[in-house]
Amino acid sequence: MPEPVSSSWADEIEDSDISSLPQPREEIMGDTKIVTEFSFNDNDKKVKIVRTYKIEKKMVPKAIAMRKAWPKFGMSQNDKPGPNPQTTVVAEEIQMQFVANKEEAEKEQEQSSLDKLKASNKGVVKCRICKEDHWTTQCPYKETLGPLKDSLTNVIDREAGEPAAAAPA
Repeated sequence: MPEPVSSSWADEIEDSDISSLPQPREEIMGDTKIVTEFSFNDNDKKVKIVRTYKIEKKMVPKAIAMRKAWPKFGMSQNDKPGPNPQTTVVAEEIQMQFVANKEEAEKEQEQSSLDKLKASNKGVVKCRICKEDHWTTQCPYKETLGPLKDSLTNVIDREAGEPAAAAPA
C-alpha cells in the first residue's frame, strides 16, 4: 500500500506565514561589526540588508562617559547598550571641536586681532617726527628731522604772531 501523504508542498507554502522574517544578526570580528537584516522591498520581495561598521574606540570627557552609563528608559529600556538601529538613524558623521574654556576662546580672539594688526603693516605706535611705526625716542631721523621740524614750526609761529601783535597797536 502506498504511504499516506500528510500534506502537499503547495499547502505548506500557503500555510506558512510569508510576513515572517528572520531575526537580525550581529557578528563582531576584530574591529568590524556586521549587522544582517531582512526586509521587504516595494515589490513585496524579501531583501537581505548587510551593514558593516568599523568599531573605533575614542577617549571622551568624563561627563560624557558617565552619561553613556545612564540606564535607558521608556520604550528603549530593554535595548542593548549603544544606539538601536530601529530608533537611531546615522545620516553622516559631523566633526565638531568644542572649546572647553572661555579663556581659551578669548585668547584665540586676542591673537587674531594682533595678527590682523601685523598683517595690515600698521603699528600701534606712530613717530611724531617721521610718522613711521616706532616710538619717537627710537626714531633714526631724530637728529636730522627733529631740529628741522622745530625750526619750521618756529618760523610759522613768528609769522602768525607778528600780524596779531600789529593789529591792536
